Amino acid sequence: MPEAQALPDTRERILIEASRLLSINGYHGTTTRDIAAAVGISQPSLFFHFTNKLAIVQELYEHDIVPAVAGLENLVVGPGDPAAKLYAMIVGEFGRIADSPYDMRAHISFEALNHPDLAGFRDLVNQFDDLTRLLIRSGQESGQFVHGNAWLAQQMVSGFLVRANLFASSDQVERQINPREGAALVLRSLLIDPETIEQVEERAEELLPRYRSP
Repeated sequence: MPEAQALPDTRERILIEASRLLSINGYHGTTTRDIAAAVGISQPSLFFHFTNKLAIVQELYEHDIVPAVAGLENLVVGPGDPAAKLYAMIVGEFGRIADSPYDMRAHISFEALNHPDLAGFRDLVNQFDDLTRLLIRSGQESGQFVHGNAWLAQQMVSGFLVRANLFASSDQVERQINPREGAALVLRSLLIDPETIEQVEERAEELLPRYRSP
């Protein structure tokens, strides 16, 4: 008989419901009263755990953006070729998104990130994009990736991860998506020789732990 899973505590349920409501209604369209009602607690009870809505959003971003940037930075500064690093990042990030208990579609719109008190997280998102472009340019310079606009290629990678957020959060979409298949599709579009994808995948497997546990 499978072991029963413990129900999330109140603080965790607040984060889960807040992430869902923020994704549906946006930052300005979601209130602490809405979140409390979704959790089934009073508004004063919610304030026992979080001082305001901004504090909830800050903790959600701590779970979402901070580990993503740390993992990618760990890949970039460590050993390995650019193609394998980029593949490992895509697989690792897709898996992290799919495994998260939170619905993080809201951060895609940047509505909350435009709040002045969240500028640090906005800077981290920009850092993630900069590091991705750095990997792409390194791959172009080393002869692994086709030459072209690194910014455009980075936008393509970011777009794939945005869709991963949408897939992972939607009950209407098949959730059992193979992240390695997706990463391979992205990498084939960048590689000068797409036939080398299997070798890239093999090298990336050794790098994945560095992304997942920076």
